[in-house]
Amino acid sequence: MSYNINRRTVLGGAAALALTPRIALASNSLPEVTTLRSTAKSWLWLVEDYGTAGGFFAEAGIKVNSNASNRGTNIAALQGGGVDIVLGDPGEALRARAQNLKVRIIAKMVGRYASHVVLKNAVLTERGVTEASPVADKIAALKGLKLGTTGPGAAPDALFRYLASLGGMDPNTDFQLVPIQGGGPGVLAALQQGVIDGFCLSSPTADMAIDREDCDYLFQMVSNPPEQMKEFQYITASAGEETIANRRDVLVRYCQGLALAQKSIAADPEKFKAWAKEYFDGMSPEIYEVAFANNGSIYFDDPVPSEELLAKNIEYINTVNLLMDAEKLPESLTFSNMVEPTIAQDAIKEL
Repeated sequence: MSYNINRRTVLGGAAALALTPRIALASNSLPEVTTLRSTAKSWLWLVEDYGTAGGFFAEAGIKVNSNASNRGTNIAALQGGGVDIVLGDPGEALRARAQNLKVRIIAKMVGRYASHVVLKNAVLTERGVTEASPVADKIAALKGLKLGTTGPGAAPDALFRYLASLGGMDPNTDFQLVPIQGGGPGVLAALQQGVIDGFCLSSPTADMAIDREDCDYLFQMVSNPPEQMKEFQYITASAGEETIANRRDVLVRYCQGLALAQKSIAADPEKFKAWAKEYFDGMSPEIYEVAFANNGSIYFDDPVPSEELLAKNIEYINTVNLLMDAEKLPESLTFSNMVEPTIAQDAIKEL
């Protein structure tokens, strides 16, 4: 199988990029794949969205239909037949596999735990902390607060629990985790209505809260995370084993489109920056500059999953599960039975 894709093609695809939020460049005759993520727009999903807008999926011979659920966890959708790929925290896939759902991780996208903790400025002032304060002081400042998440099992909820473990707190009693439906708009509405004192979510929601809702970062998880989380396999793509068996060619093409987008981001960050500015329309120029500085370099250079970072994912989930009174992941859950790396490996062979 040959797509005649090389480094020159990658740079050519970037040069041809049109500066609009979404452009359907793929022909209707191309094979299609349907993907699902939690929210419509976030820096977390931009490799896929850039792959579509920049024509990289079209170069790989695939059309991608992207969908958002506005739910924190989506991995179960892989069992229904209507979704081929779910984008999200690998913890979702690990927990699903532990419950005998036949899913596997096929690609990695984001290498930072890029969901940030944001609090109202009044709370930060009252508690005498800033984003630059020591980690222990910032965690202690969470005590007694109402903190918005996208629900139990989702990455924002997990991060609050993990931070509690670092600070010697109990997330079940020392602060209140408030599940919010509706993605970013739902979280911002809860903030405006006083339902929550802060939240954990990715940009642009975090940036919008700072720009419009008198908030600021407590933890900027890209530029200043706790030491234990400086490198993290945070956003991955997962597929069901039946899809892997029956549509492997399509999944290879999808991973090839991801790889082309990732290489373009690394090779020409200014092109990516200009596109992302249009994509996140409505953000003030000042806030966008900060947002790009904080999020523009969170992406892996290739989609091949990492065995070393999966081990770190498992350690992290086991810490979080302990705080949820849930069982540890089974020791039988390993890279070899959790991940199908050959799809992404085959995808990049000709790049």
